[in-house]
Amino acid sequence: MFEKFTNLAKRSITLSQDEAITLGHDFIGTEHMLLGLVRVREGLAGEILGQQGVTADRVRGAALRLLEAAGVSANGGREATEALASIGIDVEEIRRRADDTFGPGQFKFPRPGYTMRAKKVLELTLRESMELGHDYIGTEHLLLGLLAEGEGVGVEALGTLGVDPATLRTAVLERVRATAS
Repeated sequence: MFEKFTNLAKRSITLSQDEAITLGHDFIGTEHMLLGLVRVREGLAGEILGQQGVTADRVRGAALRLLEAAGVSANGGREATEALASIGIDVEEIRRRADDTFGPGQFKFPRPGYTMRAKKVLELTLRESMELGHDYIGTEHLLLGLLAEGEGVGVEALGTLGVDPATLRTAVLERVRATAS
């Protein structure tokens, strides 16, 4: 599936992983995916979100508030680190050696995994692309997939920012159709 992603869509996925790591989360959720999309301003999704007044800082703040209210805290991959330590692997030593080899902070461990909702977004993204008759997956399809999933923290964060998901979906579809003409 990822071979169909445009360079901008791939970049947004990479940025979503970076956001999760930076925030100390051991998962990639819909909120991280939204952050990745917002940060790729030259992508269709980033442009439309920007027109709606959605910025990375605003999404990050809203998402963190929602996660905190749900009792989700940043643990920086503590569970994976503890599991490895239980079998005698010193993650701190690995980090030190990686810093020596690749430069400080260049190697991040553990890499977060996708939540079930984020996986569903990826599934819906492919469906959105196919329904539009496209043979590629762009940032617009990722945003449509996120909106179609409809219940993740990403969509909740949009709501707290005053963005109506249905209106946003319509704006994306109109822009996709206008670009195709």
